[in-house]
Amino acid sequence: MDTKWKRWINTLCIAVVLCLMAAGGVYGINGTNGAASLQAGVSMDEFQENGYFTNLYQQGLLFQWAQEQGYALESEGYQGISEDLLSKLKDEMALDAALVIKPYGKRTVQEETQYGNQKADFRGGNTMEMTIARDQSEPVNRAGQFTQWENGYDGEYDPEAFYQVSGDMMITLPEGLLINGEEGQRLESGTIRIRITQKGMDLIEQEYKKEQTQLIQYVKEITVILALEAVGCILLIILFALQEKRTRFFRWLDHIWWEVIVVAAFWIGVGILGLCAWTWGVSQDYATGLTDRTQVDLIMMICWFALPGLIALFAVCIQTTVWRIKEHNLLDSTLCVGYFRKWYRNSKKRRELEYEAMSFEQQHVEDRIRQYRLGRRILIVFIIFGVGIMNLSGVLGLGFIILGAVGLKYLVRYSDKYAAEQKDLNKLVEQIDRIANGELTATTDIEEGTIYYDYSQKLANIGNGMEKALEDQMRNERMKIDLITNVSHDLKTPLTSIIGYVDLLSRDETLSPEAKDYVRILTQKTERLKNIISDLFELAKSTSGNAKISMEVMDMRRLLEQTLVDMEDKIEASGFHIRFQCTAQNTKFLGDVNRMYRVVQNVLENALKYSMKGTRIFIDISETADRLKLEVVNTASYEMDFTEEEIMERFARAEKSRTSEGNGLGLSIADSFTQNCGGKFGIEIRGDQFRVEISFQKYTEKVK
Repeated sequence: MDTKWKRWINTLCIAVVLCLMAAGGVYGINGTNGAASLQAGVSMDEFQENGYFTNLYQQGLLFQWAQEQGYALESEGYQGISEDLLSKLKDEMALDAALVIKPYGKRTVQEETQYGNQKADFRGGNTMEMTIARDQSEPVNRAGQFTQWENGYDGEYDPEAFYQVSGDMMITLPEGLLINGEEGQRLESGTIRIRITQKGMDLIEQEYKKEQTQLIQYVKEITVILALEAVGCILLIILFALQEKRTRFFRWLDHIWWEVIVVAAFWIGVGILGLCAWTWGVSQDYATGLTDRTQVDLIMMICWFALPGLIALFAVCIQTTVWRIKEHNLLDSTLCVGYFRKWYRNSKKRRELEYEAMSFEQQHVEDRIRQYRLGRRILIVFIIFGVGIMNLSGVLGLGFIILGAVGLKYLVRYSDKYAAEQKDLNKLVEQIDRIANGELTATTDIEEGTIYYDYSQKLANIGNGMEKALEDQMRNERMKIDLITNVSHDLKTPLTSIIGYVDLLSRDETLSPEAKDYVRILTQKTERLKNIISDLFELAKSTSGNAKISMEVMDMRRLLEQTLVDMEDKIEASGFHIRFQCTAQNTKFLGDVNRMYRVVQNVLENALKYSMKGTRIFIDISETADRLKLEVVNTASYEMDFTEEEIMERFARAEKSRTSEGNGLGLSIADSFTQNCGGKFGIEIRGDQFRVEISFQKYTEKVK
């Protein structure tokens, strides 16, 4: 994914997957709400064995009876049973209650009540009975009220705290039946019996099967949604892996420890499951009448808005994890493993740098010492192991001890021998360093017969040979310089005479026009020859080291401006435009005025001679922390099929046809003069661009 439209498609696919996952999550929340609202959340075994649904509908009958009797209820009614089915079951159920009521401060009242269709045929049906007895251990006051009823329970109803309830029914008793604060009475004891006909049992079973079918449907839908959510996570992983560039908004996540991301993803998952559990619990409370519809709707709305946000945060955790795996830095971004790996790499790199900073002999010593320590540890382990197994096998233990002791003895002997050889090696390396630093006749006192003696002698012979070759080379170079100097000096005298006679001929008015052309050509050629001889003489003097250098503080900007003014006629005649720029603040340096003027003049003349027509010549003065740099850049009018080293040779001409007036000494003289003044002269070729760079140490006035 490298093109823009592919990146947009990838982003769009991620957005679509996230929207579908959020929609699936909301649909799953609705399914959870629907499943929790059903009373078929138990198995058929519980229905048959425990009479769960029978108790459920008996409880509905109990609440109807309690409501009609005027007992206060803790809610508006029992909402877990449909009113339609409850009205049908009313004719198939009967309730008998024998209660012993204790009015506050009065005598006990016995009350027997019958409710429902007492004439129904209950043969083959279901009968359940529940007995209620006051807990005698709970204290009551003089009025007969429980002292702990009003405080300590925070409004939570728990009948077993004050009553012992036993029997076949598992139902919730109305609070007003046990303690009626308005009537000023409480239940002392009682028996409640509820009967259901066979027809009623059949109606309850039909309701159970109906709700069980709905529950199975909800379970299937939720299972499919969970599978689709898993597929969505896989698609997100693939889409995130296809991304080439990290999203800037989430880039800061990559700097968070991965353990934090994992913990966040875990708690996000817990939050999603918590929303489902919250919805399930509230929906069941609504089904059993413990809450109202308004609270259920509020919780559902909160889940609808919170679930997409949690899914988006989970996707962000997936994205940063996938990106770390793709960039191969997952372990490095962890707190436990990552810091250990970084510490280990930094420690290893530090040891490598320390090892590289050592000299050859130090590295050699370090390697041998490491080997010696490793061998010594191994042999000590042998001895310790032998001592440890002496009780198990004396012969084997003694063998290990002897082997370790003998090994240590020979290891020490080898170490002593190596130490003596190391001294000779250090002397040999020192001899190499001395030869490399110019002391070609360096020798050592390595004793004859050692392993490094022959190498030391060979190095001494190589040094003597190099010194002899260097002396021959220096003698030949001096001969060349003397030859050039003498020849240049000897040519000056006859050349001066020739120039004088040619000048006299040019003043003769009696010459024919043809003769005057010959004299003009002689003047040009003798002038060029004079310049060549002068350049050769100056170059020979500068390379021989006999040139007199007068160093003084110079200004590079002023030097360039003065040279450009002096060469104004040549520049205008050439037709080239020069772009001069100075960005340096301190343009002062130490140099010889005459020589540096000649250097700049030669470089500019070279650019004017060999630049392509219609192009510009760029001159730039810049600076670094401690150096001043001059750059002259021009575009060549020919193909530069040579290297920087070749063009710097004497008499080297960039133009192979040699049709120009150059003599090939300009750049050599500029290089030599720059070095005489303590600067650096360099050439760089980039395609058709010819770049000359001259740099000097910046001059800074010392503050007294």
